[in-house]
Amino acid sequence: MGGAAAPSAKKAPICAQAAMGKALLSTGTTTCLTGSDSKHCIGCISPISQQQIRLYGSKKKGGKKAAPKEKHEDEAESLEMTLDMEKMEEHMKHSIDRLSSELQAVRAGRANPAMLDHIRVLLKGGSAVLSELAMVSVKDAQNLLVIPNDQDDQKAIDTSIRSAGLGLNPRIEKNAIIVPVPKPTKESREKLLKSLGALAEHARVHVRKHRQDAMKCLKADAKSHMAKDEVKSWEKSIQTATDKYISKIEDLLKAKTREIERT
Repeated sequence: MGGAAAPSAKKAPICAQAAMGKALLSTGTTTCLTGSDSKHCIGCISPISQQQIRLYGSKKKGGKKAAPKEKHEDEAESLEMTLDMEKMEEHMKHSIDRLSSELQAVRAGRANPAMLDHIRVLLKGGSAVLSELAMVSVKDAQNLLVIPNDQDDQKAIDTSIRSAGLGLNPRIEKNAIIVPVPKPTKESREKLLKSLGALAEHARVHVRKHRQDAMKCLKADAKSHMAKDEVKSWEKSIQTATDKYISKIEDLLKAKTREIERT
């Protein structure tokens, strides 16, 4: 006897859109574009969470996206150097100029108007530099002539010259002040030479301090963005400038020492 044929498995329906590979995925369930439920359409994909879906788009040439403009500005600011060589040399030059002025004020046995340049005159309303209150000139090899712009300041000028610590004893003659410049003795010459050394050392200390300040700035720059070779190059530049101004101090000191020793 022939048995009854086994019933054939009933295939689940496939929607037209699924057959074309155009299934639409949504959170929790999968729905065909035709509106059929994915449970009755084997052509649709199983339900998938949206977090698992990876969307692919066309990739632009160039790869990485351009960084925001603000980022570039921040990077430019971070690369700005704190070391200022021009400022360092300006400070060093100021130290040299000050030393030169101080050395001119040191008397060397001959009348020199620069001897009185740094003297401040005490007045009722305050004080002022002597060169602003009077004209100073050379009367002869051993005397300076001081003519006040205002005769009311004559007494104050005389007093200020006496108390300036230069060992000068001016005298008033009518509308002028005569300032005798005595020739230096051996003892006074030795004191002058010692004072020259102190002035020069003071200038050296200032120049070295400006060098130290520059090196601190360079150290900060090196930590942030500077290569080792570049740091060494800047260190060399700083030291070269320092040596140049130290050398100028030595030249000024030698010239003034020779001047004192010849008197």
